[in-house]
Amino acid sequence: MKKVKSSLNLDLDLSLPHAMRQTKRQAYDSAPRRFFITATDTGVGKTLVASALVTCLTQRGIDVGVMKPIETGVLRSAKGQSDGARLKSAAGSCDPMAEISPYVFRLPVAPLSATQEEGTTIRVATIMRDFRALRQKHALMVVEGVGGVYVPITHSLNVLDLIYRMKLTAIVVGQSGLGGINHALLTLHALRRRKIPVVALVLNQRRPVITETARAQEQSTVSLLQLLAGVPVVGPLPYSPSVNRNWNESLVRLAGTAPITKLARLVLARIIHEGSSRKRADAKRDGHSEA
Repeated sequence: MKKVKSSLNLDLDLSLPHAMRQTKRQAYDSAPRRFFITATDTGVGKTLVASALVTCLTQRGIDVGVMKPIETGVLRSAKGQSDGARLKSAAGSCDPMAEISPYVFRLPVAPLSATQEEGTTIRVATIMRDFRALRQKHALMVVEGVGGVYVPITHSLNVLDLIYRMKLTAIVVGQSGLGGINHALLTLHALRRRKIPVVALVLNQRRPVITETARAQEQSTVSLLQLLAGVPVVGPLPYSPSVNRNWNESLVRLAGTAPITKLARLVLARIIHEGSSRKRADAKRDGHSEA
């Protein structure tokens, strides 16, 4: 399907609500269209959710740019399976990997430790430069973080600081099982303290839910987070043991599921809402200036 380079053509997505498809294009042409996928912990499925969301949006003709500013645990022999490479493939992107993933490290440790081991420094100015270059080329940007929000990037900056500096809207990925409530609520609280808007909390099954106890734990986690999170709760995404063996096939299948379609709708609805709010603010300001 041909991508839309200049705007978000929601008319191509027949599964979106009729009112959304009928919204004037200008409403989101001027809106913030940049989202940051963060998580309650490492290994909870950020790349899976980010790649599935990107796939879902690109299937609907939306031109999505992707970025993984910092990635650790990438071996030279497996660079094609890195998070950055998987995001690029999901978007069908022709952007250079040097822009998509400006900082890649071998050791699977926190970025600050990785830089100390390799004798280098992460410069936020470099990340911002590459981000600005990418966002100018695409209708929508999806940026994936590293670890959780308090993971240190430098001695004075963490992931939360990076989201704030990039002025992005967050999507939080968490686990649907036991322990998921505390981690999710702490992450959402940290984002709210920095006044970073959150689109949704996406819950992912990290392991198969087989026993009655595991099912009860998941049901409890999901229902309590729906009550307490204060943001839409999406999922849980079903556990898939074959996802790493057949990444592309699993990704296409996941992109068509109800949870990822719901997440895509929430993303596009946020764009339309913020675009409309900005238009009202501009109109009000113009009215005052004329008076």
